[in-house]
Amino acid sequence: MSWNLKLIAACGACLALGLAALFSGLRRAEEARENAVTWPSVEELALKDGYGRALSFLDEKLALHPNDALLHYYRARLNFSSGSGPAALRDADRAIALGYAQEISHLLKALVYGRLYGDWKKQAELASKALAFDPTYADAYLIRAEGLYASGDHAGCARDAAAFARLEAGSPDGWEYSLLCLEKLGDLAGAEAAGLKLLDLRPSSHAALWRLGRVHAARGLHKRAIKRYSEAIRLSGGRPQYYLDRARSCEAEGDLSCAAWDQASAMDWNEVASYATHYLVLGAAMHRVGELGPGLEAAQKAVSLSPLSPAAYRLRARLRAESGDAAGARKDLGKMIVLDPALAAEAAEISAALGAPASSRRSQ
Repeated sequence: MSWNLKLIAACGACLALGLAALFSGLRRAEEARENAVTWPSVEELALKDGYGRALSFLDEKLALHPNDALLHYYRARLNFSSGSGPAALRDADRAIALGYAQEISHLLKALVYGRLYGDWKKQAELASKALAFDPTYADAYLIRAEGLYASGDHAGCARDAAAFARLEAGSPDGWEYSLLCLEKLGDLAGAEAAGLKLLDLRPSSHAALWRLGRVHAARGLHKRAIKRYSEAIRLSGGRPQYYLDRARSCEAEGDLSCAAWDQASAMDWNEVASYATHYLVLGAAMHRVGELGPGLEAAQKAVSLSPLSPAAYRLRARLRAESGDAAGARKDLGKMIVLDPALAAEAAEISAALGAPASSRRSQ
């Protein structure tokens, strides 16, 4: 074989080896890509087979790669999602120690302390630490705003909500916290502006409509408030607080019938119907509009829920009196005086309006 042929053969062999190495490298990269663990894949596994299976999957991966910070972060996030706070904190600390994105890991710890433990000040503190690593991290402003709102720092909450809104202009979340925090601060004009922006971004949010209605009501704009509450009720199918707030605005506008029947609608929920005070309000509202039957039912319910309440007996006495049940009214007045002797003069006035008892008329 001539020198040229040997050279050509050698070059061909080198090229073949080079191509083999290239294809081997590409195959390994493809295998690594196929075997890569991503959070969406972990989340999908948890939804499909449960948190236990997803944790086992990550444990298997960590047994092979114990210093993979990303896997520790994923396990921390999974433990947070399943409500296991201590395990989430351990894994987040391990991810931090291994150098994984500090701002993300600290923010996850913030969520554990706030949403799992109710330590909102700690949530705000750890969100601040995340921002120290990355002052442009939008989610950290939002999570800190949540912590500050829950811990009563409404001014700080408003600042962070505004910062998030600047960084994430298309997200409604920053405007939602702006509305909440500015309302608490008494900045009703600012809260209204935030609420309108929130509705621009989330027009079908019945909660946003309700909150904006509350701002209108606080400004004395009850007609606007009623419109917002009505739309919130239409979109949600009704919520007890929506009816109760609309009832207050209806009463402020002089629409006592609307107020009475909205109060009645709120009674469909146990969190309202379990309290005598709501039945007292309902009974009084029905009394004002001449609905004696529904009013008397409400008064009777108030008495059954709070048998030591003089106000309940007073309301039922008045309703019984106007319904023609003089004997029942007198009985309630007697009970009212026993429970609160200071009401004796009022009882005497109601009793006098009833006229003489039947037994007294027969003896004359």
